[in-house]
Amino acid sequence: MNTFLYCGAGELVAEQCNAVYRAMCDLEWYELESSKARSLILLMMRAKYPFYYYCRKYFPLTMTTFCSILKSSVGYISFLLTKHD
Repeated sequence: MNTFLYCGAGELVAEQCNAVYRAMCDLEWYELESSKARSLILLMMRAKYPFYYYCRKYFPLTMTTFCSILKSSVGYISFLLTKHD
């Protein structure tokens, strides 16, 4: 359950980062003042790569990761039940 909550929260953060990036790309930055446009371009460069929560800097906590962990766990349990019989 905890893994699901962490991965769900990580997925929401990544989606929000992507939404901010898309909103900045849709903004007509070329009509802004030069100092504001320059700042916006720097933000766009940073937001190009979404922010992820990482588990010990190895893999991002997203729903894809959760599904992979769940699939591996079920396979391992199935293997153990087969060996037990």
